[in-house]
Amino acid sequence: MPIQEEKRKSRNRQQLKRVSCKARKGERQTAFPFLIIFAIIGIKNDSGEEERRLLKIGSTLVLEKKDISKNEEWSRYRAKVIDLADDTIYIDYPINEQTKRTDIFPVGTAFRALYVTEEESAFTFGTSIQGREMMKVPALKLTMPKENDIRKIQRRQYVRILTTTDVALHSDEAGIAPISSITLDVSGGGLSVLLPEKHGFKERMSVTLYLAYSLQKEGASFLTASGSIVRIVRNEKNGKIIASIQFDEILERDRQAIIRFCFERQREQRKKGLRIR
Repeated sequence: MPIQEEKRKSRNRQQLKRVSCKARKGERQTAFPFLIIFAIIGIKNDSGEEERRLLKIGSTLVLEKKDISKNEEWSRYRAKVIDLADDTIYIDYPINEQTKRTDIFPVGTAFRALYVTEEESAFTFGTSIQGREMMKVPALKLTMPKENDIRKIQRRQYVRILTTTDVALHSDEAGIAPISSITLDVSGGGLSVLLPEKHGFKERMSVTLYLAYSLQKEGASFLTASGSIVRIVRNEKNGKIIASIQFDEILERDRQAIIRFCFERQREQRKKGLRIR
């Protein structure tokens, strides 16, 4: 980076730090200086381009928490950012992705938070519940991360879209009847699929997947991938059996196609105002 450019950025950072934002009497003090810095902080990716780590009001937060009652499996929740302060993120009550209900969390509950920017970059940070507050809607208060605690993550780690598409599942073991079903969610790293009541699939079993998908430019297509069943659970709300499968062997071009498929579905859901997984 040229020395002049570095000096300019240094001056800008110093000016931003000197900005003060005084709250009106009786109002909660906002974090205008911090939020500006938080919004414009850039990190270098492998190609040397700067990407913004922007968390703003209206962003969707995915919150992950280890569930001790379920052998420390990760439970996932979704929430909207409804306000921001210097040390606090205000969110609406998180919705459990499995049960579609809100859960009760005590103060101090820790989460791993993930969010996607408008530039479709994803970031994660650790946070915990500070308390509750009644705003226009009931809100939870989360701790605001420090700048250096926000970490960029790879697409395949975060893009998980609630969507149904056709899938066929074949076991690599003899005597297990193949099934045709639909997905519940899809990502670049795997998917969840509905299983019939009578099936021969087991956890840690190797399987072959035949997945149908459609892209806006290329149209309908399908791919073949090898995977393994991570877990099989029965949904407590509707009683359906769900298998979570991770891709073990998949062509990189097929993985990228699935990631594109996820982002296209994500944009469609955002336009419709739906929650994004």
